[in-house]
Amino acid sequence: MSLENSKHFYDNRHFKHGINLWTGDPNKPVFYTKEMALKIRDIKKPVHDLQMDIVEYPDFLAIRLYENNFLQYGDGVRMKIIDYVEKVKKVIESYGVRCELEGKPGERILRRS
Repeated sequence: MSLENSKHFYDNRHFKHGINLWTGDPNKPVFYTKEMALKIRDIKKPVHDLQMDIVEYPDFLAIRLYENNFLQYGDGVRMKIIDYVEKVKKVIESYGVRCELEGKPGERILRRS
């Protein structure tokens, strides 16, 4: 697939989000790429049923954890989950993308298409 046909083509319409207040540079578009997803999947999850999403916002990506899911584990497992989330955050930031953590009450609801 050529760069021009990519849905992530970098053009002037992505600068609509303004200026980075820290550097003065125009904000760059933020995308969660397949390469990022593959690197994150390489990190071993501490529990198999951890509910975590990567959410795209205009200026950053967020790692979303669901409170009900997180609170069901004991303290030792929670510490492993926190370590895992920190590793995921570092992977995302290694691509030059700002990453935040986000907690959401309740459980993730899977949508049917």
